[in-house]
Amino acid sequence: MKNGVDFKELKEIEKGILKGISLSDNFSNVKTIAAFDIAYINKKYNCVGVVLNLETKEEIERKIVSGEEFIPYSPHLVAFRDGPVVVDAYRSLENKPDILIVKGEGLIKKTVLGLASYVGVVLNKPCIGVSKELIHGKLDEDKITYDDELRGYAIKTKEFANPVYVTPGHGIIIESATKIIKGLSIEPFKLPLPLHLAHKYANKLKKEPDKALEEN
Repeated sequence: MKNGVDFKELKEIEKGILKGISLSDNFSNVKTIAAFDIAYINKKYNCVGVVLNLETKEEIERKIVSGEEFIPYSPHLVAFRDGPVVVDAYRSLENKPDILIVKGEGLIKKTVLGLASYVGVVLNKPCIGVSKELIHGKLDEDKITYDDELRGYAIKTKEFANPVYVTPGHGIIIESATKIIKGLSIEPFKLPLPLHLAHKYANKLKKEPDKALEEN
């Protein structure tokens, strides 16, 4: 036990969630999509969830959930640090979306639990990971690979900027995840629209937490 974290227990949970991942399309007739981003301030978190109408790109709902950080940051514990927070934010939504997007990785390395896989399996919802950095895997032109297997795609969404990395977490195939993110990528934003909005609100919470919470 270290910092209140039972790593052995988390590894067992990780194995169980990894076994539950399905990379097949588990949806039809998608009307709404939601993205989540988290701002940590002085060991407290604010998670912003934004729901959009997929056709009109209009914001339907925005929710913020707050609480005390319960696992310190570690690159090996991101899914367990951020996953429960995103799950809480999803459950707080009045308009339950058809597909979810999180700022993190999906399934790239089969023995490592990505945030998009944690959220997708726990909620049994299709979930896509979108990240600005590629922690696992490598790039072959625009293809993200691991052990020579295709895991996702790098998408250039903004001129003169690095791509974003799109990987399926659960309940969706690579091609569907890529198509959805491309359809939500609108200049001049680097992140797909719902994730851009969630990220923007999360950053505002860091700078003006009281004002941002009042506006919510």
